[in-house]
Amino acid sequence: NKPDPLGLTVLDEPAPTQSDPTVLTLQLRATTKSSGVQPMLVRSIEHADKNARQINSWVASINDLHRHKPAPSVRYSKPMPDIESLMQIWPAKFEELLETARLPDAELSLELADLVRAMCAILDIPVYSSLTESLHVLFTLYSEFKANVHFQNQLEGLPDDGADGGVWGPM
Repeated sequence: NKPDPLGLTVLDEPAPTQSDPTVLTLQLRATTKSSGVQPMLVRSIEHADKNARQINSWVASINDLHRHKPAPSVRYSKPMPDIESLMQIWPAKFEELLETARLPDAELSLELADLVRAMCAILDIPVYSSLTESLHVLFTLYSEFKANVHFQNQLEGLPDDGADGGVWGPM
């Protein structure tokens, strides 16, 4: 009737190949998003010049750690739209207006902060007292458009719905 602390206070690892404590610590730090404030013990390999297998195993485990690291997340101080909602197709009338209207650019006599506010307004990105968070959303949106296969096909002239990349212009 006594509680079993296995898995809570004691890590049970029955596998024949044990995890490297350093890699395990790095995995836990990445998962819990704790900062590297605590010092960390790093294992060394004795006679490293004769232990290529251990070195290759270490490199493979670190590569695996980086591949499975959780995506970075940002907490905004005020509500911001998610990127998926910003990537939705605009109404046809607005698309037509964008083709004929001149968008704000560097030649427009606006201060940089006002230019950012104008571009964010066009893209439905709210701007609060600080531009930093709005710019983060703007650049994240740009990055998502650049990585989106649908828009890459449009830019490369592959068959698609005929749009020209929208407000981002040629990427």
